[in-house]
Amino acid sequence: MKIIIDTDPGTDDAVAILIALAHFSDQEILGITTVAGNVGVKVGTINALRILEHAGRNNINVYEGESSPLKRELLTAEWVHGTDGLGGVPFPEPSKTEEDLDAVSFLKQSISSSEEKVTLCVLGPMTNIGKALIEKPEISDNIEQIIFMGGSATGGNTTPAAEFNILVDPDATEIVLHSGTKLVMMGLDVTHQAISSSDRIQNISETKTKTSQLLIGLMSRLANLEIVKKKFPDGTPVHDAFVTAYLVDSSLTTGNFVNVEVETSSELTLGQTIVDVNEISGRDKNVHWMNKVDDDKLFSIITKTSSLLP
Repeated sequence: MKIIIDTDPGTDDAVAILIALAHFSDQEILGITTVAGNVGVKVGTINALRILEHAGRNNINVYEGESSPLKRELLTAEWVHGTDGLGGVPFPEPSKTEEDLDAVSFLKQSISSSEEKVTLCVLGPMTNIGKALIEKPEISDNIEQIIFMGGSATGGNTTPAAEFNILVDPDATEIVLHSGTKLVMMGLDVTHQAISSSDRIQNISETKTKTSQLLIGLMSRLANLEIVKKKFPDGTPVHDAFVTAYLVDSSLTTGNFVNVEVETSSELTLGQTIVDVNEISGRDKNVHWMNKVDDDKLFSIITKTSSLLP
């Protein structure tokens, strides 16, 4: 398996990256690309390096990506993730820097040259992926699948209609949705079904590693937000973790192969993903829309992660 993680770290991004680092080798993870989203791309790049530093995985390179969406002004979410993007959770400072090569160039080069098809794990806005596909559309032939966290069939978490990652760059999302690659969508419909309850946090703490402390800190940051407590009084969803946990065990989620489109022009519903659940549009199916999860399995993978890393 060959993997590239495209991310805007981000507290739940950090959980997702740690899962990947615990379960996949340096040879399997071709690199990490960063993009503006939860925080500005410079902060996100430092965070990716901090996560690698903690895990002792500095052999994996980080490539800084786009600092703004394809056509729009950047929307960020520091109010969720903190000004440092990691909610103040004490990851170490990095001892290395990002590569000189930019993320879009890396994506085009690495996907084209890989002898094995590449899986893209997309944890943030799709700006880097969309731009790479615009500039070199033939790379889609060597993409195994794009697993992305984003969207919803039933309403948003940033506007009434739109989920954050898709809202930030709906134009890039539209390019990806029409790219012809295999797409696996981990939207709010499924991520809201798995909550970091107190017993699950206790299981993680019992591994007694530094990673367990970091994971608990990341999830606690989210769980303590008033907007989260209002909807999820017993814990927090860990949205991005679904993407890499699915790579660890594809039986984690199930769903339906449907048509998904994205709204790119309406003032009221910009960024909405229109999921043809009832198959009434007549449009070609393009997305494996996940809507059920084995939530115990997700937290088993997170707990295992805490035991496999320092």
